[in-house]
Amino acid sequence: MRDYPLENRSVFPPHVAAGAGAQINLAPVTGGFVFHVLGEAKSDEAALKQVLAKIAPELGADVRKSAPNQWFWVGDADVSSDRLTEIQAGLPSQFVLADQTHGRVRMRLSGPSSRMVLAKGTMVDLSIDQYAIGQSAMTQIGHIGAMITRIEDDSFELIVLRSFAGSLWDELHHMAAEFR
Repeated sequence: MRDYPLENRSVFPPHVAAGAGAQINLAPVTGGFVFHVLGEAKSDEAALKQVLAKIAPELGADVRKSAPNQWFWVGDADVSSDRLTEIQAGLPSQFVLADQTHGRVRMRLSGPSSRMVLAKGTMVDLSIDQYAIGQSAMTQIGHIGAMITRIEDDSFELIVLRSFAGSLWDELHHMAAEFR
């Protein structure tokens, strides 16, 4: 539980241009939440989604597997401290939730060349037949740990620790340079 209200500030300067070019677009995701959910050994994603639909249907159940019995629950709505307390109280004892909104940054990379840009920095096979919409993977992009989630045909969301977000942003701009 938070001891004081957090002000979620962007790690990017206010003048950040989202578009890198016609073939590629990189944009920070502003607002929303990132909750880390840990489950017991017998927990599964289906049970977690069912619980979330029951206790917080307005937030959706977009969960992304980050490790065995661990998920990131993400959404675009802002969640107040009071609502977070209600959600935590409504979770069954097999799940524990930790607010990571202040410590993780989300960004979206999209465009017809997005797979080629990401292929320069990660060994995950992001081809259409291997990486379905909604699929996530914890991986390295260069030297930076990140979660890659395919959210649309040519669109990926990246979640990275806040302290590495600026470096990843710069790396992605360098990797996308040939597509400008």
